[in-house]
Amino acid sequence: MSIKLSIVVPCYNEAGNIPLIVKSFKALLKEGIEVLLVDNGSTDDSAEVFAHELQNIQGIKLVKVPQNKGYGYGILAGLKEAQGAVLAWTHADMQTDPADVISAYNKYLEADDINVFVKGARKERKLLEAFFSFGMQILASLVLKTPLEEINAQPKLFSRDFYNKYFKQGAPDDFSLDLYALYHAYRNSKIITIPVYFNKRMHGEAKGGGSWSGRIKLIRRTVAYIFELAQVI
Repeated sequence: MSIKLSIVVPCYNEAGNIPLIVKSFKALLKEGIEVLLVDNGSTDDSAEVFAHELQNIQGIKLVKVPQNKGYGYGILAGLKEAQGAVLAWTHADMQTDPADVISAYNKYLEADDINVFVKGARKERKLLEAFFSFGMQILASLVLKTPLEEINAQPKLFSRDFYNKYFKQGAPDDFSLDLYALYHAYRNSKIITIPVYFNKRMHGEAKGGGSWSGRIKLIRRTVAYIFELAQVI
């Protein structure tokens, strides 16, 4: 059986969410779809929870990263193992519905175009979070001379051809991977967006800006990477 769609989900210290993740994706599985859950160097009880939850489940694979080297590194590790003709990634925090990936895939199929890149557009976000995202969006668009929107929104879905062109080398290992992917998508692909609705995180802590210190760290890194990317394009 050939794999049509591979969905990568990087999981770092998400032990509380893993049962919800597995349950949600198990309900979405059908012929030709695989899910790759990446244990991205977790230091909590994730290994034990994965072992328990993934017993006798077909279509969901575990990819193990021994030591956390960044959000992007986990995604790239999953993409490297993926078999699908179409590839996607989404977050493990369950703040957006895993079914959004299937909605994105359906949009991709409707377009019938290998150059299509499908991404989420977040709705009903907190005002402060939306403000910071909009600020980064404006800065990135001006510096990179590309009209970027909703840079960190999930899911992101694209063809294997896009992966082969842009992910084999040069892709960053951290949260900048979203910006990197979206920049190349806006420059070289047709963008289709789907609405995704943001929910409250049920378990664990946000890894990319949940606290003020984390948010400031993420902003600094994003700004730095915007200018790094501008130097190589």
